Amino acid sequence: MKVEEFRKAMDDDEGFKKKRRNLLFLSLVLLVIEVTGAKVTEASGLIFKIEFTNHERLQWFLIAGIVYGMLRYYAYSEVYRVQLYKQWASKLINDYKIYYYNYHDEEVEGLLGKAVLVWGGDEPGLAEPEYTMAGLFKRVIAYPAKDQHPEIGEVYYTKYVDLMSFSDKWTRKDFLLLLWFEMKFRIDAWISHRETLDIVTPYLAAVGALGVFFYKKFI
Repeated sequence: MKVEEFRKAMDDDEGFKKKRRNLLFLSLVLLVIEVTGAKVTEASGLIFKIEFTNHERLQWFLIAGIVYGMLRYYAYSEVYRVQLYKQWASKLINDYKIYYYNYHDEEVEGLLGKAVLVWGGDEPGLAEPEYTMAGLFKRVIAYPAKDQHPEIGEVYYTKYVDLMSFSDKWTRKDFLLLLWFEMKFRIDAWISHRETLDIVTPYLAAVGALGVFFYKKFI
């Protein structure tokens, strides 16, 4: 079963979700009562009237809940963050000032042409590049390639141009200019795509709440 199918199976399994929800609810109720010193003053079926006697412990319990919620939200929002990243990264790599494939000369021009040291005639996949980032500063150009294997014949794979590998042509100054362009495309994505703000707003609210709490608590 693929990862997407596995996730869909879990999300669609109503019985599993109900049992998980009930177990979490009862466990959290007991945990809140024990940690915060709360007292159950009235109970009717599954409806409880709870009186909290230790508000400071309740605050820390809420902090733990926010942190857990952020981690869960990060996992669930991954697919949408990746799609938004692909949109602005595609615009960046298709900007002729940054990357332009000259079909006549079979060469890469633009800013990133300084980093591509191979000829397009040998690597035709350079006409279909992708801008990829890994980590804080790791940036690469990915492009499709094929080769002839002596046993299984033609094989297809992905090649990379490491933009952190500097030379006389491609310098750190060029890389910093690339990061400047990247920041402009990121900001444009924030402005032109409302989905970006939809995804980021819960993070901002959580970080703001945590920041205010710890500021008032320790400063």
